[in-house]
Amino acid sequence: MYSWDLEKERLDAELYLTEKRSDFVTTYMTVSNLQFIIQQHPERINTNTANALLCVLEGKEHASQRQVYFLYRKAADALGAILEKTIDPILAQHAKNALIKILHATKEKSYRAAAEALGTLPLEIKGPCRIGNQALQEQASSLPIMSWKLLLQTAGFPENQPPEWKGRNIIVHSRNRRRILVLKLARPGEDPAMLSAEGMWMDFLTCNHSEFITADDSFHVPEPINISGNYLFRLGNLPIEPPEKTLIDPQYTAIGFTTQPDYYCYPNEHRQGSSLPQDTFYEIITRNSRLLGHLAASGIVHTAPIPLFHNRVQSERRNDNGLYEWPKGGRLDRWLSSCRFPNIGKSGIRDFEHFISFNGSSRKLYELIGSHVFSLILIAGSYFRNCDDCRTGFDDQENPVDARDLFDKALLGKTVKNIFTNYYKGFTGKTFKGTFPVDIDRFTTRLIDEMGIDRHMEEILRTAEQKTMSESDFFEFLSGRGFQTEQIRQMEKGKEDITILTGPHLGGFNQQISIPELIEFTAAAAAMCIADRYCQEKATTA
Repeated sequence: MYSWDLEKERLDAELYLTEKRSDFVTTYMTVSNLQFIIQQHPERINTNTANALLCVLEGKEHASQRQVYFLYRKAADALGAILEKTIDPILAQHAKNALIKILHATKEKSYRAAAEALGTLPLEIKGPCRIGNQALQEQASSLPIMSWKLLLQTAGFPENQPPEWKGRNIIVHSRNRRRILVLKLARPGEDPAMLSAEGMWMDFLTCNHSEFITADDSFHVPEPINISGNYLFRLGNLPIEPPEKTLIDPQYTAIGFTTQPDYYCYPNEHRQGSSLPQDTFYEIITRNSRLLGHLAASGIVHTAPIPLFHNRVQSERRNDNGLYEWPKGGRLDRWLSSCRFPNIGKSGIRDFEHFISFNGSSRKLYELIGSHVFSLILIAGSYFRNCDDCRTGFDDQENPVDARDLFDKALLGKTVKNIFTNYYKGFTGKTFKGTFPVDIDRFTTRLIDEMGIDRHMEEILRTAEQKTMSESDFFEFLSGRGFQTEQIRQMEKGKEDITILTGPHLGGFNQQISIPELIEFTAAAAAMCIADRYCQEKATTA
């Protein structure tokens, strides 16, 4: 039997949080005490407890406090603890609904707290295998050497088909043009284990296709070339000279695989003046949304649908390597450039080197799911901008280019909605039946306003970055960004910051993202996926 003091403590806490909350420190400590009771004695909790915590999240009394986020996070975590600890399904749903209410009702700091509380509910998701690098590193010093002719013979391709470059890849078509052979070369300094892991994932997903891919999802898995147990090899000679400035490993370390020709059909690419049909774009992006969600639910997570950076130019000296962390809501570097070659296409998900076997916390999974949703929205926006990719930057009067007329608002809104609902279905296995996390009309208007006008073009090369560069690197960096040779010669490396026009970016240099609504949508989408998956798992084990 529990003491009368414990019951009184709970009731007093609920009363203070419901009716007073006058002092910030007292409110924080009261929430902490209530959270302790929830954790230690969940059977004593009822809907009044959840309502009191909701009052804290909805309250504005302490909104001006610099540390108010920590109060909101404490209250949201306490609601999450009710959802996790109680055996009463009605009370659990009540606590969940309180957090969902915050997602729909406010865009203040309490919004982030509610999303993160839902997004950290524990899930039983473990990857199917671990593809380690130790054996791969041992192989790297004694890789087999292949001639181009032998590679063609191994893959069953004729010798007289002309090869061509596609980025860092050499591709050749079969005689009937129904298959292509891809030679994927490592970049200079790249860990060859990444490429070898890609071959392993191809083999794994081919052998276990029915277990991880539903019959409704069209997902073609390429077939890797395996030479005496090795996916990696070194090519003796290139069959064709690389284009200028193509960066490849000088030892020609590579993997090979065969796949469908539409492996290189991107959802946002318009070729030779011919626009990709809208229904094709829509089908590719919604199907891949479902695929990414379904694989993530199986513990197979793609870590880079597109490359995302907060700041590329500072990548060498930042602890985060300049990589984008969407929960922080910072400025997104060169968003259109990031979307240029997405790792989703008509054949399905691409670049298997970025798959990981997930075995981490829900908090990490929340961030990865968010990166998927965030990237898919950006890819959708780039489809419209790429209809006329010459319209970027500033016009002749040095005004930001306004390309909003390229967007089809109705199609973008439909796509955004179905990115979420398809990802949700892939991740939870259920059709989404709740309230959509944002006002879709207002959200798409904001996306078009920010993605359609190139307000943020500037990047700053700080003196600190310049001092880490050699003279040749400094010259190459600036010449690759439009500076003329004579201009560069007149510059003294490390003397002063240099402003460069490299955008469009989403947000000013070292500022916040210009579409905070995108961060809010991403947080809500990831939180709702994890929360509903958690509720399913809890119901199954009850």
